[in-house]
Amino acid sequence: SIANWVNRSDLPTTNILIESEAKIYERLRVREMQTVATLTVNADANTASLPSDFLDPIEWRPYGWAEPILFVAEGSLESHRDSDGDLYEGTPTRWSVLGETAYVDVSCSEAFSGKLMYYKRPAALSVSNETNFLTIRYPSLLRIACLSLAYEHMKDMGNANTYMQMLEMKIAEANATNDLYRRSQHVL
Repeated sequence: SIANWVNRSDLPTTNILIESEAKIYERLRVREMQTVATLTVNADANTASLPSDFLDPIEWRPYGWAEPILFVAEGSLESHRDSDGDLYEGTPTRWSVLGETAYVDVSCSEAFSGKLMYYKRPAALSVSNETNFLTIRYPSLLRIACLSLAYEHMKDMGNANTYMQMLEMKIAEANATNDLYRRSQHVL
């Protein structure tokens, strides 16, 4: 337990665990975090709400298309407006994310759907959910994050920073290792 690791029983361990998971999910991107959902922009619209667990896009492949739609920076969508500032109508050719919303470059002439592959925020660890891929595949990563934040709560910034540096290295290592699972993939 977090309290045992730092020999302190007065720490807000639930908060430390929540903060630790948030810190990890800011940067970690591994296969256990990948998922798929349908994303639909309705006719006469140019936005769709992202799934509530959305962290980062992988790709959005419209149904019937061989290739994914182009993901661009938010400002790149502005060039698809007429002189009055209204979006042109048609079939989207690019998309972006702003906040909790996906935007396309045109007002859709008809509903536009596709398979959204993305990195999701996993369900939080709790009394009723004691394990997830972090506790199984990356237990030291979770422990190091908890130690860093426990020391931060204790205002021991020396140890907090030491463990935070270790956490950054562990996350980078996990991300690099995760990329290795793709080594035998073929892109068709």
